Amino acid sequence: MTEPATHPNELVNRTVHFAQAARDGRLAALDAIAAVEAEVLGYVRHLGAMAALRDAQVTANAEGKVQADPAVTSARAARNVEPRTGNQRGRILAFLVEHGDGGTDFELGVVLGILPNSVRPRRGELVDAGYLVDSGTTRRHRGSDWTVWVPTDEGRAWHARTRGGAA
Repeated sequence: MTEPATHPNELVNRTVHFAQAARDGRLAALDAIAAVEAEVLGYVRHLGAMAALRDAQVTANAEGKVQADPAVTSARAARNVEPRTGNQRGRILAFLVEHGDGGTDFELGVVLGILPNSVRPRRGELVDAGYLVDSGTTRRHRGSDWTVWVPTDEGRAWHARTRGGAA
């Protein structure tokens, strides 16, 4: 028995393979249907196992945005909070990926036109989610040192997925 498909394209390719085998007479039609059914069930089991792992990560006993024993729907919603292009988190992350020298909360507010009381919470959410980290450097604005934030590999991967860009 082969491992279940882990990507929709892989599942489609395997399904097409069985259909072609049946059409070419290398496999009986009912056997092809049974093989496709097994592939789909394996894929669905794989998706369920991955969702359970991700739910466990969200519901781990740690400070965060979700209570310790959330409903499954709440856990999945929290897990799926990924920056979207067009919202403040997405704009902040895209800017930091596209401008390789990082940015401070002050700079993000000025350049993106986002109020300071909105920049800090959105940037904090990106840090908590693993998309941004403290660069270890600061820049001076208005007489104060401000932390320079830079994207992580996950932040750059988000950018590549959503913008199709290489960072």
